[in-house]
Amino acid sequence: MSPVVWLRASRGLAVLTVAVVAVLFVTAGQLVQSHQLENVHGVAAIALHVVSGALAITLLGLARLRGSGWWVAGLASVLFAFSFVQAYLGKGYTLAIHIPGALLVTVGSIWLACWIFAQRETQPS
Repeated sequence: MSPVVWLRASRGLAVLTVAVVAVLFVTAGQLVQSHQLENVHGVAAIALHVVSGALAITLLGLARLRGSGWWVAGLASVLFAFSFVQAYLGKGYTLAIHIPGALLVTVGSIWLACWIFAQRETQPS
């Protein structure tokens, strides 16, 4: 596959990742305020594992073809791994750590999306 295909796939997955993070924020607010939407929050957390993992894979593929961008693929891989840490910290006494972690996930997701959309689509000659 060409780098353009990997880049476009990365863009789609970056948008999905940010959208899932937005759902997590909305449902977290409802969960804290009125103890509702726990199931939706859990499903969104699983979706974050899936889309952030797929994003990491596409960025690894893009980096392999371009020969650069490994650090961004690494950051996406860290985001994917950290989503599991977040899930583990999401209950009970560790909630005080989970909330700042959610901010890191948000910043990382948005930063990755911005970086991906700043990349130029170029076909190799």
